[in-house]
Amino acid sequence: MIFALLAIIGLSVGLSLAIIVIYFLRYFQRYYKEAEEFQRSYNLLLALLLALILHSLYLLGKYYYESTRFIFETASILIFLAAMVSLTRQAIVLEVTKEVRKEGKVRELMEFRALEGRLGDASRELAETRNFFNSIIQSTADAIIASDDKKNITYFSHGAEEIFQVKASDVLGHNVLNLYPKEFLRRKDRVNRARELRQKGHIKNMTLRISTPSGEHKIISLSLSLLKGSDGRVKGTVGVAKDITEEQRIANEIRQLKELSDRILEGVPEGLLLLDLKFRISRVNKRFEEITGIGKEEIIGKNALEYMKIPAAERLFDAMKLKEKFSFVAYNGETIKPEEFTIYHEGRRTLTDYWAPVFDREGRVEFVLIIIRDITRRKKLEESLVKQADQLKKSNELKDIFTDIMRHDILNPIGVIKNYAELISLEKINPMVSRSIDAISRNVEKTVEMIDNASKLESITSVEEIEFEEKDLVTILEDAVETASLRASEKNMRILQETTGPCPAKVSSFIGAVFLNLLTNAVKYSPENSEIKTGIIDDGHLWKVYVKDTGEGIEDRYKETIFTRFERLQKEGVKGTGLGLAIVKRIVEIHRGRVWVEDNPGGGSIFYVELPKDLN
Repeated sequence: MIFALLAIIGLSVGLSLAIIVIYFLRYFQRYYKEAEEFQRSYNLLLALLLALILHSLYLLGKYYYESTRFIFETASILIFLAAMVSLTRQAIVLEVTKEVRKEGKVRELMEFRALEGRLGDASRELAETRNFFNSIIQSTADAIIASDDKKNITYFSHGAEEIFQVKASDVLGHNVLNLYPKEFLRRKDRVNRARELRQKGHIKNMTLRISTPSGEHKIISLSLSLLKGSDGRVKGTVGVAKDITEEQRIANEIRQLKELSDRILEGVPEGLLLLDLKFRISRVNKRFEEITGIGKEEIIGKNALEYMKIPAAERLFDAMKLKEKFSFVAYNGETIKPEEFTIYHEGRRTLTDYWAPVFDREGRVEFVLIIIRDITRRKKLEESLVKQADQLKKSNELKDIFTDIMRHDILNPIGVIKNYAELISLEKINPMVSRSIDAISRNVEKTVEMIDNASKLESITSVEEIEFEEKDLVTILEDAVETASLRASEKNMRILQETTGPCPAKVSSFIGAVFLNLLTNAVKYSPENSEIKTGIIDDGHLWKVYVKDTGEGIEDRYKETIFTRFERLQKEGVKGTGLGLAIVKRIVEIHRGRVWVEDNPGGGSIFYVELPKDLN
């Protein structure tokens, strides 16, 4: 009974466990490293359960059916053998599969090792490439700055240290915006830059002015690019900055030089025309437009040899013989001297053209410059001068004839008149006739003086070389005072010389006539019983001779004109030709001096003659 109960319990447990193994054991497969190991454990467990079931059947058959025990035993053995065959077959399959898998693992291992080698080579190449590019980045003069998505600096190149003058260790991990000026950080500008950076992925060549910790001011060109990961998300920003301070300085100088050259070209009084080697008109200035009447917008960029439908330009280029001269200058690199030609713009104009090559740095002709000068006015002046020269030549001939007539033909009868007047004055005649004879004698003397003055002026004007020698001006002045004193005594006047000398200077023999003329004029225009003072003042490298009178003086409007030929003041009782002061001025100018008149504080006038002590 006990054996039957055990057989039933064993059979029930075996069947239950078999069902559980079949349906639930496969869920534990994940905990096995190898599939063969799981299959082997699975088959072994099924075999044990099958043995338990067969043994339970054997016990039941033995207990209940003694006559049929052979059948149960035979069935159990057959089932067991079938199970063993199946398990053996599966075991063989598992072993074969294991070997196959083992070979696959070896092959995979070999492939893995080969892949590992290739990865190692690639890693080394990647490291070498990284080091190569890092050395390039570190050696470049440009600043390369990388920042993460929070704007913290993650990379700061050697070039960045040089430009911003800060160490990488001092800025790594800090906000990249601290490097830039306040103007760059304005909210509106930052928003616009962020929008453009998101849309384009980069911003190029932004010009910034920065100040370094040392106080140095620099101009940089900054370009920004987004740094993205493999998933396309923005990881940060890369900035490349270039120091363009020197470039900007040079550019400013070039711009200033260009502006200066433009102002010079526009301000020159000549017209300028610049042609390239293809006959294209590269530039003209404002004066060219004024001279020719051709606007620059009409001809700039056009070929000077082609029909431009601008009659004025075509007539100008034909008159200049442009094609012939251009070819000569362009291919020989030589200049062409100015030649005259005529155009009609606002009347007839006479022009000259000067041709010159403009060379490049290699010494090759790059442009041909034409300088056009308007000489219309000069030509008219030349023609006028030719006419005036002819008239002057005729006038000089008449002057020479007149001078000869005065010197000879007029002086001869005057001399006769003078002699007869002197003879008559010796006779006993009535007072009225005597006064008439005296008047004749005085006028004869004035006429002789006038002729003598005119002769002196003519000789001084025409003489180019006059002998100068060192003389004492005080001695010359004393001689003039002595001569003028004879006339002064007639008016009961005195001439006082206030300088004793010596006063040496290089002068000609004409200088005495200057002093005498000024003294005699002072006697003429001063009242009777008055006093005339004269002397010489030492004024450094000059001698200043003065003659002071106490006459009526000279109005300001006449103080220059009295030294002009044939100009004199009209004074009642005093007559003359006005040649005296003109002679004075001419002689003084020959001595490289000057003469002028001022008011005498005590009344009258002061005439000054300024003479250099040394003509050199």
